[in-house]
Amino acid sequence: MLQSLQELHKFVTATGSQDPTFKTVAGKLRSLSAILKTGKLKFQIVSQSSPLAYAVAKMVESSATLPALYQFQTTTLPGQSQRTEIPMQAVEYARTELASPEPVLLQFTDRDREQPISHGLPKNGKLLIGRRPDCQIQIPQQYSFASGHHAEIVPVPGTDNFCNWQICDTSTNGTYINGEKIEGCYQLQPDDRITLGYPEPTDRSAELIFKLEYNVASPQSTHGSAGNQASDPNESLYKELIDCDILCLVINPTAPLSNTEKRLIERTTQARLFKTIAIFDVSAIAREPERVNNNIDAFKQWLKSQNLQGAVALPLIPLHPFYPSPEPMTELAPNVQQECDRFRQFLEQSAIEKREEILIQRVSSQIKQQLAILERAYAEKEAALQTGQNLSVALPPGTDIDELDRQIRKAFKQVAENKEKSFREIRVELNKSKAALIDGFSKESLLYKIKQFTDELQPVVSREKEIGQDKDRVSLRLHSDKMSKSQTIHTHMNRLCYGDMSQWAKDEWQRVYGTYGDGGLQEIFQQTHAAFDFIPGLDLPSSSFAANSEFDVYKCLQYSFVEFDNQVSFQDQSSGNKLMLWGSAAMGVVGLAMGQPFLLMSAGMGMLGKQVAQQQSETAKIEQITENLRKGLCQHYQSLARSIADKLSQQINLAIEAEERRFKTLMETTSDKVGGYMTELKKGLDSAQNQQKQLQKEKSQFMEIRKKMQL
Repeated sequence: MLQSLQELHKFVTATGSQDPTFKTVAGKLRSLSAILKTGKLKFQIVSQSSPLAYAVAKMVESSATLPALYQFQTTTLPGQSQRTEIPMQAVEYARTELASPEPVLLQFTDRDREQPISHGLPKNGKLLIGRRPDCQIQIPQQYSFASGHHAEIVPVPGTDNFCNWQICDTSTNGTYINGEKIEGCYQLQPDDRITLGYPEPTDRSAELIFKLEYNVASPQSTHGSAGNQASDPNESLYKELIDCDILCLVINPTAPLSNTEKRLIERTTQARLFKTIAIFDVSAIAREPERVNNNIDAFKQWLKSQNLQGAVALPLIPLHPFYPSPEPMTELAPNVQQECDRFRQFLEQSAIEKREEILIQRVSSQIKQQLAILERAYAEKEAALQTGQNLSVALPPGTDIDELDRQIRKAFKQVAENKEKSFREIRVELNKSKAALIDGFSKESLLYKIKQFTDELQPVVSREKEIGQDKDRVSLRLHSDKMSKSQTIHTHMNRLCYGDMSQWAKDEWQRVYGTYGDGGLQEIFQQTHAAFDFIPGLDLPSSSFAANSEFDVYKCLQYSFVEFDNQVSFQDQSSGNKLMLWGSAAMGVVGLAMGQPFLLMSAGMGMLGKQVAQQQSETAKIEQITENLRKGLCQHYQSLARSIADKLSQQINLAIEAEERRFKTLMETTSDKVGGYMTELKKGLDSAQNQQKQLQKEKSQFMEIRKKMQL
């Protein structure tokens, strides 16, 4: 068993050096190995009276044979209304089961002192260990292997408001934990041996031991059932006390049996220890025989009521000769000597007859507990590994890495096809809208509005006498009642063109952004982002997948255009023929004077006919000029409208191309991210598989060792 236990300890130490659970189990296995090596039965002496526990320990240790057969340990049990600090040694590290928080001590045994020096470790601040005077834990100068500032003890916050401690080496010769040199810092475990400057303690290398001491609270009330485990704060202490082969409860019969004592006896019988002994100190029987006998009888009656009368040995021994005293112990009275010898012989015979069997039984039970802990640890590791793998890999259900890779390639291909189709449809819709805007045959088009405006223009004629000329200068310009006084035809037409075109461009970009091609540019970006939603854990910021919703129309309209001259000037031909008209009029007057009125009538008729003809000619000319101006204006500003439409359409197409380039860059970035993600994913899978294989290998080795142990 020792060989198998050492093999298990070696395996646990090698495979779980970084696991607190494995470290704890390794420490327990080391303790069990020590038990098997010594071959001693563990004899637990417990009493609510320290002198009584001390007396029994002194009685059994004074035997010549028992110390070689038993490992004696003495513990004071809390009384009914007290709270006692109980030192525990070689216990399993299980702080969550303690009744109250524990003080942590670092014990240093100086060779010049009989008792170790205990240094409390606070939960805040570090402690220096070394030979210098400024160290909180000062090592005597004779331990020359220790440095001036040799090491630091540093608290490390743990879970559930508990605290751990680690030791950090700052020395020249090194710090050793349980004979092994540490590098940097090491988290301490209960009963770790810290040696300064050398693997083993010597007259030049000091040793300290990391200890836990438990404060065990007493019951809050003396009423109620002693068997009520849920309300008994000493339950964790009972668990530690029954970790032995023989439990000896030393009772003072001058007082009734306490609930704490009753509960301990119940726990020992439930644990099926090799022996449970209740020693009654009958030193006071001569003084108080009635009380002593009554309490003993009451105890026996209680055992009977609990069906425990055959499970507990009841020796009656006067222990007063072994009480703590500065005086040397005198020779024992014959009756006392007889009882003591009988008790020692009982213990000696028990150990000799069944010691190996008892040891194997208890150690086997302890090993089973540790094996169960290891099994749970492996199960938790497997669960944690599976959970960690699921979290890090997080493949969709029923999908492996190859299937995910295939789906990703399919998604990129689909995105490319959708992008080409959508951008093509957007450009087609844009060209249709532009064509409709400048379609002269459509009443909704800008060209029709321009023609309608120019057709409604009316001529305004003005005359001006030219200096030194007999002809008038006639000026003709066009005007519309729709224009304000400060407007010209050019400003009005510019406002019409710019207003309609800028509004068209704004509306058109919104359609490009959110309508054309089944949702516009924004839908392309959003669909692309959604196309990769099936990849778990891939971080693609949605803000990057957004089209530009703004378009700067006025930047495209910052041009100067040529103004069409809508004013025409010409000479009035009627003013050039005035002399002829005056001549005709004079001849008519002469004819009248000569009695020939026909001449006057002929002259008048000729003058009026010519005047009418001249007026008709001027009207026709004005109409012709007006029509030409209207046509010229219409053609000029329709051409302007087409030019602006071309420029705006060109700028919108450039903006679409910019979005297309940005989309291409975004897809390249997405491709890089997806590629990096898949690389890390494959690494994570490989790592998880390797960890799984390693864990299965360790677990197989563990099961093989367990099989050898036949437990």
